[in-house]
Amino acid sequence: MAQDLIIHEPIDVPYRKPKKGSTKFITNQNVRAFWQKPEAAAMAAKQGCYVFALRASKGFTPWYAGMATKSFRQETLHSTKLAHYNEVLFDGRKGKPVIVFIAPSDKRNKVPAKICDVIETFLIQSAYKQNPKIKNRQKTKMPNWTIAGVVRPNRGPVSKTANDFKKMMGLT
Repeated sequence: MAQDLIIHEPIDVPYRKPKKGSTKFITNQNVRAFWQKPEAAAMAAKQGCYVFALRASKGFTPWYAGMATKSFRQETLHSTKLAHYNEVLFDGRKGKPVIVFIAPSDKRNKVPAKICDVIETFLIQSAYKQNPKIKNRQKTKMPNWTIAGVVRPNRGPVSKTANDFKKMMGLT
């Protein structure tokens, strides 16, 4: 049986910003406010994967990717995760914190742990490629192979053959 997950819209994470300086901090009060948002409340009981990122004018920068095999509410903003997020925010990096959930789209909440593990590995490796400073330390070792223009490609033009192959294999 296939497990169909979707990427849900990013949800802003409330934070506290001191009157002076550029640091930010997510407090326990901010966590409670986050779960009171209707879009977050709809995700609270679900399982799946998530990405903590900063949204700035040039888009999103991923800083942590994880999985929740109990529920997003129990795991996503747990104190151990908050320590990672707050370390990013305290450094004064530009952008507003968001969480993107990857979870079932319908009323189903459960995702098998093995599937979560595979998706989490993929997300961590993808985030690491975009931002080698991500807070995850496990699962960052990238496989030592690529397929030019298809899998973990280098920057630069992609050949017509590679584009045709991606199309043939449904990788576009």
